[in-house]
Amino acid sequence: MALPLTFVVVLSMIKDAYEDYKRHQSDSKENNMVSLVYDKSVGKFVEKPWCKITPGNVIKVTNDEFIPADLVLI
Repeated sequence: MALPLTFVVVLSMIKDAYEDYKRHQSDSKENNMVSLVYDKSVGKFVEKPWCKITPGNVIKVTNDEFIPADLVLI
């Protein structure tokens, strides 16, 4: 009696795990996109992955470029 319910629950768990894995891959790809960030020590813009951008960084945005979602335009 519990076999059909167990089968459905296990199948649902496998499907959810697969979707989480695909989302993790997509997030990793997104976080490793790069933007031009001003580096004070060098005195020019350098490429930096989005996961390394911190509050206070100045980012150079060009036309038709993807940008991090939590960016404030000034």
